[in-house]
Amino acid sequence: MENWSVDQVCNWLRQRNLGELVPKFREEEVSGAALLALNDRMVQQLVKKIGHQAVLMDLINKYQQQKSGLKSLTYATDRQMLNSSGPIEQKKYLCSTEKEGELIDHRVLKQKKNLKSFFARYKTLQWTSSYALPDFPYDVKCILAEKKCPDHSMRIRIIEFLQADMTKYLEGSLYPNSQQYNIVVNALLQAYPFLDEDGNGFLLWKRALKDRFKYVRRPIEDDEQVLRNKCKFGHRRGQTRKYIRKEFFTVREEPVCLEGSAMDVHIKWLKEEYLKTQRNWKEVDNRMNVTIEMRRKMISDKAPLKDILRLFPFLRCPYQLFREFQLLTHMDIYKKTVEILEIYSENILSLYAVRNNPINVMLQENLKRHTEEDVLKCQYKSSML
Repeated sequence: MENWSVDQVCNWLRQRNLGELVPKFREEEVSGAALLALNDRMVQQLVKKIGHQAVLMDLINKYQQQKSGLKSLTYATDRQMLNSSGPIEQKKYLCSTEKEGELIDHRVLKQKKNLKSFFARYKTLQWTSSYALPDFPYDVKCILAEKKCPDHSMRIRIIEFLQADMTKYLEGSLYPNSQQYNIVVNALLQAYPFLDEDGNGFLLWKRALKDRFKYVRRPIEDDEQVLRNKCKFGHRRGQTRKYIRKEFFTVREEPVCLEGSAMDVHIKWLKEEYLKTQRNWKEVDNRMNVTIEMRRKMISDKAPLKDILRLFPFLRCPYQLFREFQLLTHMDIYKKTVEILEIYSENILSLYAVRNNPINVMLQENLKRHTEEDVLKCQYKSSML
């Protein structure tokens, strides 16, 4: 590495998922020798992001440790071979090492080759055999030492430190595989068994760790690997929803401003239509589109909810409420619901298997609040759908 050119250093950065640093390193003409001479202060001036600073310094330190280990091991091997051989063999070996054109002793060459293969395997072995938990902050250590179940904020801190430590092991990558998640969570639960709540701790901690990586990746727009994976899985910048419910195509983005008398006519018609059993939903949609400006003004003026529902009773219907939500926020509530379910479905299913789980308890409490007539109405509506 000491003899690397600037281009070789840039290629090395790309291989370590640090391609974002290439323009700055080219501008400063950082060669291999300059790279190894960097200290903490120089790295802070070259690299803006703290995560990239930590990864870069870790890579440099690892290389220097490997280099010093290789030199010491080679020296020890040479001395051992000289001591174990006879005087004639020692003389031959010393002569061969002093002359550049002559061959190196095969035993030394084999030892160096074995050492190189060991360092090549180290990267894969570090996730299977030599992974160690990070050094948690003092307050986290105190909670863990007391074997107390951490609260929500303390859980978040533990997950943050695990995510940062995994990113360091992944050399800056933000996409661990399932095996790496399993190894980290297993290490956590083996060190602190009391974190395994009711036998479901593994799934809960793994899901929390995955969500943390998603949260870190979400705002990133300048990382090649993140952008490549976002494009691969359909999260393109500025991408619109491919399929939209048919009724949403009638939504007008810029509603027409109406006079007071015309607005009163629409409001009166909506109130009367709401009392009917057979409703003209197409006309309801049109009149709700026309009166959206008034509702926006009432919301901005912080009007009471009962006043808004009194003027626009159709907002009590889930269909119109979801439609109004999309008009005001430009967010598809169906898609948002699917995303939330995907995040929490694993936790919900794991809780469902537990006896007297909170989901069943809440469901039974809500059912008790409804009268028999309400239940029959719900059954009738579901059969109509």
